[in-house]
Amino acid sequence: MRKSFDSVYHRRAILGSIGAGAAVGLAGCLGGDDENGEENGDENGDENGEENGEENGDENGDENGEETASLEEPAEFPEGRDCAVCSMEAGDYPDWNAQLVHEDEHREFFCSAGCMAAYYAAPEEFDGSDAAVEGVWVTDFETGELIDGTEAYYVRVTDPDHVDDIMMRNPTPFAERSDAEAFVDEFDEYDDEDIITLEDFDRDLAELYRSRFFEED
Repeated sequence: MRKSFDSVYHRRAILGSIGAGAAVGLAGCLGGDDENGEENGDENGDENGEENGEENGDENGDENGEETASLEEPAEFPEGRDCAVCSMEAGDYPDWNAQLVHEDEHREFFCSAGCMAAYYAAPEEFDGSDAAVEGVWVTDFETGELIDGTEAYYVRVTDPDHVDDIMMRNPTPFAERSDAEAFVDEFDEYDDEDIITLEDFDRDLAELYRSRFFEED
């Protein structure tokens, strides 16, 4: 009889949306000159604000949409942004989602670690960048928090009945190896060889999880 992992790992933290901080504006300038204020405001504001805003926005921001995070950190999952592999909306699945960014700042979002694995192994299959991958983030199965996917441990789950998982099967991420080992101990089908790292993500693993999204040779 298959054991349900829900009985052991039943606590999943739901990631809340992070509210934007309040902006503080200065209104009025005692002793100010309307003419100088308007002239300087228009000149400096329009020239610097619009020029810098458009330049920085185009340069840093919107090749891929709303993301503006650096290469060293994850971005917020943009509303309406589809998973690069399965085309479901990535942000709708905070218990499972993942993302990565290339060295050229091209960033992709995924509904799950399985879709990330497929893209990571073969970005050309999904119209991805040919630049090297700089950063990866996945959702820890134990805590529900977004963690560094380059340092995570993954259990190569093969049975869709072992985890109530989106897309049926995924390499299940853990921040700590001890948590991955505890998962493995719950099932006779797995052993320590099924605990892998990002370096083990290859085409075979990608097709194990998302073969239907690869073009047939």
